[in-house]
Amino acid sequence: MPEASFNTWTSLFLIVSAIGSFLSVLLFTDKNGRKNNWPIALIILGFSLVLVQYVLIWTHYRAIYPYVYFFDNAWYFLFGPLFYVYILKFYVKEYKVNFIHFIMPIVFGILSIIYFIKTKGHTEFEGVKEEVLFTLYWSLKSPWVAIGILIIYIIACVDFIKIYTPKKENAATQMRTRWIRFLLLLFSLFVIAYISYYILVKFSFFNPTWDYAISFTMAIGVYGIGYVVYMEPKIFNDELFTHLFQSSKKEKSELSSKTKEEFYNILTHYIKTSKSYLNNDLRLIDVATAIGLPIHIVSQLINEKAHKNFNQFINEYRLKEAETLLKNNEDISIYSMYYSLGFNSRTTFYTVFKNKHKCTPLEYRASFKSKTLS
Repeated sequence: MPEASFNTWTSLFLIVSAIGSFLSVLLFTDKNGRKNNWPIALIILGFSLVLVQYVLIWTHYRAIYPYVYFFDNAWYFLFGPLFYVYILKFYVKEYKVNFIHFIMPIVFGILSIIYFIKTKGHTEFEGVKEEVLFTLYWSLKSPWVAIGILIIYIIACVDFIKIYTPKKENAATQMRTRWIRFLLLLFSLFVIAYISYYILVKFSFFNPTWDYAISFTMAIGVYGIGYVVYMEPKIFNDELFTHLFQSSKKEKSELSSKTKEEFYNILTHYIKTSKSYLNNDLRLIDVATAIGLPIHIVSQLINEKAHKNFNQFINEYRLKEAETLLKNNEDISIYSMYYSLGFNSRTTFYTVFKNKHKCTPLEYRASFKSKTLS
């Protein structure tokens, strides 16, 4: 048996796995996106565990520690349904996960656990080969079954996107379509890399270096998805990766001072009258679409006229609303009012409020009361 040892590649992959695990934790703990991003977080966590499994095989430690196993095939059954659920939740916020998508992964996962224990870590198969359940398990264990499921879910995602893409798109729906297609491209990269392994392994030129390269490509696909999902708010606020989703800004129009003033008045009038700042999911592109101006022009106006970024600009209106409520409504609960003001986090609300008033909302209300009584 070859000696168990690490090399540069396997050490690198352990680091990549650790980074992936950390990224999945970020997605799980992110208060704003946790509700919608958990499928992607599970995909990243699953792949990070599978990557550790690959490292154990490459370093030959798998033979020494057969009970260290992360059910790699079961995870590949899960990746397709998880990505599909994410796509559906992205388009339909009220979507409730359909259990039927996870029947196959659950069944295979249970069989994997049963026969992992019965075969003592896949080392002793005597006595189980004749079992009907084992025959089913071993048939499902073929990588081509998982590949088939992955392809089916990619096709299902493409069809779903087509159905939910309107014939006449505005700026917001165009951004959404480009964003989701980019994610689908990354996921397809992951699947293609996975398929290529089982094709190329049949050729004589295939060696461990090819195996490492394919796994690295898969890692790029999966972790790329996780990173851009985590950075989604900045993407949609035109703060990050704009060149991926918007046309070039080299032709950025030079507006006269008078035009800027007129456009800024339109912007502030819309914000005040619509009270769109109370929307917890408000994005720069939503405002730009509503007033009929290009997203980069609206961003430019906010930066130059208000001397703030989009989030700071919107939070100012939210704070004014908070001040009004604190002054005029003594019964409102300060601890729960943040969400009705458009903030997604109580911590964010308190931080922004204290930065402006140098006191907490409770202290602000108390000081206003004392001034009124005096």
